[in-house]
Amino acid sequence: MKQLTYILTLIAATLLSSCEPQMDQAPDLGPSPSGEVSINDAAQGENYKILTVNAQNAFMYTWDLGNGLKAHGETVESYYPFSGSYTIKCTISGKAGSVTVEKNITINRTDPDLASMPGIKELTNSGAGRTWVFYHDNPDPDGAFFYMTANYDWEEFWWDPVADDCCRTPEIANDSIRFDLNGAFNYTVYHNGEANKGTFLYNEENGTLQLVDANLPYFEINEEEGLLNQDAFATGLFMINMLNDTQLRLWQDQTSDDYDYGWMWVFTPAQTD
Repeated sequence: MKQLTYILTLIAATLLSSCEPQMDQAPDLGPSPSGEVSINDAAQGENYKILTVNAQNAFMYTWDLGNGLKAHGETVESYYPFSGSYTIKCTISGKAGSVTVEKNITINRTDPDLASMPGIKELTNSGAGRTWVFYHDNPDPDGAFFYMTANYDWEEFWWDPVADDCCRTPEIANDSIRFDLNGAFNYTVYHNGEANKGTFLYNEENGTLQLVDANLPYFEINEEEGLLNQDAFATGLFMINMLNDTQLRLWQDQTSDDYDYGWMWVFTPAQTD
């Protein structure tokens, strides 16, 4: 009987010990990433900077350049067209985590060549400011200043909602937009006497114009159903179909699971500028 009691006690002890939580030792990921940012002038002049992060224990580098732009890599170049102070941030990531390091820089002058740059010059009237209104007398297509196109070809006209008296078009037909360089890449949209301000990013190489914090005037059918793919529209990113001293055409692909077209906005300079 004593032997049986001993065996039962041994079994119970074994079962209890097997139920105790086992703590796995955390793997050694090595030291945390660290680093610092260095800044040097680029060959183009003092408004252009070469940014380098001198990092340890890292393999990925994500930059907030302080001018509204992002970048990736150990060494990047950035353009600071306006005088002022900028805070540059670089998030460096490694096996043991991530850390963000910062560097402040001061740009002492606004780039004197900025206002004469192709595209910027026409968009902003050499920096002094240019107001653009809908081109009601647009000859091609006839009278259409906001219209639907094929998504595969922005030159293939599909539909003019204004001609069909559709979608509250009178509400914005007299709206305007304005670009200037008064201390920043300023953008303003005017609607019903109200001004919504934002900034813009112009990329001559890619042929794009991005509007930040304020968007183009647009039409809608009602509160529930709109003519635009709002997800695409909300990006504020447009392809430049035409930009000169007499006309601005901005196009956006609206393709998605529910939309299969693009939209074109056509503007001409206001007579008051």
